[in-house]
Parts: sequence; C-alpha cells; structure tokens
Amino acid sequence: MKKAEIATKVFEAMDKVPLLDLDGGASKIPIADLAGLSLVPWFCDVSVQWAIRLTVPGKKLEKSLLKVKGAFVTVNEDGALLVGVPGDGIEPSTFVLLPLVEALAQIAQPGMKLELATANLGIVKRDWDAKAETDTPFGNQRYLGTIYADGLWTITQTTPSLSASVLADALACGRMVASNGPWTVSDKVEAHAIVMHWLGSPEANVNPMAVKAFITLKDGAFTNSDPGMTRKLCGLGLGFFRHRLGGGAFRWPAPGPTMDSLQQLEDVARIVVG
Repeated sequence: MKKAEIATKVFEAMDKVPLLDLDGGASKIPIADLAGLSLVPWFCDVSVQWAIRLTVPGKKLEKSLLKVKGAFVTVNEDGALLVGVPGDGIEPSTFVLLPLVEALAQIAQPGMKLELATANLGIVKRDWDAKAETDTPFGNQRYLGTIYADGLWTITQTTPSLSASVLADALACGRMVASNGPWTVSDKVEAHAIVMHWLGSPEANVNPMAVKAFITLKDGAFTNSDPGMTRKLCGLGLGFFRHRLGGGAFRWPAPGPTMDSLQQLEDVARIVVG
C-alpha cells in the first residue's frame, strides 16, 4: 500500500463502523488537543495508522492548503482534504502528528468538520514480538466534530461509544505525552501501578532496567533526567492510560510475556517510586 493511500484506507474501514453520540454532551477542546487525542488509539494498539478528514460544506478544499513533512495529503472526490500519517508500530509518530496539529490550527475555520480516525491496516511491522499482522481492532477509533468561531473543536460523536468524562480522562493521558508532562500521580500506590503497566507492556518498547536510570518520582510527579529518553515516555503515557482507563470502553491486548521476571519489574518500580 502506498503511503498516500493511508487516509483513504483508514476511512474506508472506519466509515463502515457506526458513530455514536458522545454521552453527556459535546466535548469542546482546543485544536491543539488533537495531538494528545491522536495518541489514545496508539495506547490501545501500537500498529495503528492515522487519518484526518477536513470538510467544509459546499466547498472543495485544495491539497495545497496543508503541507507537513511526513504527512500525506490528498483530496477525495467529495472535496474533502484527507491527511494520512504512517505508523511504525514501535513509537507513535509524534514527530509528524505534533507539527500537523499546529498546521491544522492555522487553517481551521468556523463550520469546518474535523475527523480523526485510526485503524490497524495490518501492514506495520515492529522490531520484535508485537506485529500488526495480529490485526487487533482495539485501535480502530474515530472522533468527529465541528470547529466553531471560538476556535474550539466540538466533538459530538465517537467510536467506540464514550462518555464525555471518559474522553476527558483518555485525552489527559495523551496530553501528557504530547506536552511532555506534567506526569502527576495521585499517590505512590498509583505511581507504582503506572510504572508496572509501563514496564510490563512490550508495546512500550523500553528496557525496564534502563528506566530506573532516568525516571524518578518527585513531589508527586514523574521526572525525566535524560532529555534523550523523552521519546520513550510514550510508554509512560501508555502506563497512565491503561491504569486509569482499564475495565471501561477502551480495550487493548492482554499482557504478553516479558523478558524480565515480575520480581525484576517490581524491583525497578520500587526504585523509581522511592
């Protein structure tokens, strides 16, 4: 599949899935929060591809409206602007998603419909034991809303079915990664649980023994002492998400075997949490 086809293929898959009204009313968020929201599907399935669809009723959008390195822009027969972002199954494509969201904020206009959709298209290959060939549906998600004059993206429908409060909780976890913190926890019990989710998830793609060298809990928040490891904190965001959103509307694969024993992971978590 050509990368220019990613957005088309994602929406071909997700247009077949019913959208459901957001329970509790619409959720109004700054367009900048699209960066954090785009990480929520990745927390559920690391092999997703990303797609955005922009439409203005009665108007055909031009492909030249948006240019972001690493994003693939096309215009469909209905005049909607489609943007595809490839995934690599190892880390979320924040190096594309973050500048893409900034560019979208620049071209947003009242009345524009903005949709974020993600899907596992079964073509991403990871570097070790988690491959897209498993083709899980957990990251197949969609968020639809309209941009109003106040500059806010008002999300009204989603897949899966969500309440406004659950969406806010999920977005908060994605926002931590997009903005590199603050990684605030309620207490040490929660901190320990989050670290264990992080260390025990092969999807996080981090050496648990290295974590204790650059992450510590200080004044109720995780602190990273190594700027070079910032890109690995997507796994910490995954830990927050899976701890706080477990047992609800979102699903993800059951934990698989890890290279380190449970006792080794517990030892690292105790060092990190203190």
